[in-house]
Amino acid sequence: MKRIRYVGVAVFAAAVLLAGCSSAPKGKIRIGHFTVVSTRNVEFNKIDADKMKFKARGVEGKFLVEKKFFPEYATNGINQAVENAINKAAGDLMINCVIYRITEDDQEGYLVEGDVVQTMQEAY
Repeated sequence: MKRIRYVGVAVFAAAVLLAGCSSAPKGKIRIGHFTVVSTRNVEFNKIDADKMKFKARGVEGKFLVEKKFFPEYATNGINQAVENAINKAAGDLMINCVIYRITEDDQEGYLVEGDVVQTMQEAY
């Protein structure tokens, strides 16, 4: 009887330990919502809200890297995701931006969704 109990405890402990390795959430985890986000130097005191041009709505920018390298590159990942979205629509800042942490297959990274606007005349 004692032997069965020890085997049961060992199986339970192994299941708990192995489940911890695969408990990383899949999909999207919302990190935050920002009214204005940019990776460019934008002079807000010179922005005329009536002259802002919406370049695109619902633009997505991603930054993905293999899971084993994610801790090294995570610090710059949000910047890169925002930069990718802004470049995709040829604007200079994003408004109503939502940032997610994402997991896809063997990759982790960030996803940025929002509206891209152009506030300055010169293009980057």
